[in-house]
Amino acid sequence: MRRVHLVDQPSGPAGPGAVLRLPGGDPVNDLNATLLRDFARSLRARNLSPRTIQSYQEAAGQLAAHLDRPLPDATRGDIEDYLSAVLARHSAPTAANRYRSLQQLFKWLGTEDEIDRDPMAGMRPPAVQEQPVPILSDDQVTRLLKVCEGREFEDRRDTAIVRLMLEPGGLRLSEVTNLAVADLDLDVDVVRVLGKGRRVRSVPFGAKTGQALSRYVRARARHPLALNPALWLGGRGMALTTSGVTQLLRRRAAAAGIEHLHPHQLRHTAAHLWLASGGTEGDAMRLFGWRSRQMLGRYGSSAADQRAHDAARAAALGDRW
Repeated sequence: MRRVHLVDQPSGPAGPGAVLRLPGGDPVNDLNATLLRDFARSLRARNLSPRTIQSYQEAAGQLAAHLDRPLPDATRGDIEDYLSAVLARHSAPTAANRYRSLQQLFKWLGTEDEIDRDPMAGMRPPAVQEQPVPILSDDQVTRLLKVCEGREFEDRRDTAIVRLMLEPGGLRLSEVTNLAVADLDLDVDVVRVLGKGRRVRSVPFGAKTGQALSRYVRARARHPLALNPALWLGGRGMALTTSGVTQLLRRRAAAAGIEHLHPHQLRHTAAHLWLASGGTEGDAMRLFGWRSRQMLGRYGSSAADQRAHDAARAAALGDRW
């Protein structure tokens, strides 16, 4: 039996699990606020990434705001109603993300003995129709690198960023932004990457990327912020943020005549090029930091038809007779 949480303020010490409400306060909001606070603490204790914690907190907070009752009293119908509201305003992938986040919330409520039964047991996530992310063609990559050419500091930096993001193991936007000078090893041409789930992996890079990085590092040594531990330096006395990297990529893409470039397209392009060149799926999982084959399939789908057509033409099985 779940403990009773909502109590009038007693004269003596509160019992286990009791939430005291202040005079004039809302007992439901008080309880939910306490649970959300403690849920966030448990996420930090698990050493999850800030982005993951934010995603879980957002979903939990939105559900709490959607309800007219305490979170532990939420029913399956309440959760389905909330997800329907999300779908009405956002995409199916967003609703699926909220679903997975709420699974973590109710799993935590169960381990804390706040609920007897998980209301999400037996539920299925919102169906998501995967839309392959468009990849960059060789011509687009050539044009993108062309507009980054130059001897100015920003040219050296942007060339190095683009080339590094297109290497096998193509870095996520957050991984690029979080790189420190100490993560770069130009003796063995490898960069140390802190990925999702705080998992560390090593990403090797080729001679041209190494040349671009070396040129940037030499230019960086003359920068007023050279002592900043962050690898990528920007303007206004700051290291580059994820927003800064996104903006510079879109600015360069516009100059190259590429519309609507998203940084993640570089990672999808890198995955396609790896698989199209005959790289193994097992090596791809290690290079790109994937733990499930589902992610491999998701990234590999960006140009799967093209790879299949190329393989079929190369085999030329219909020409054997």
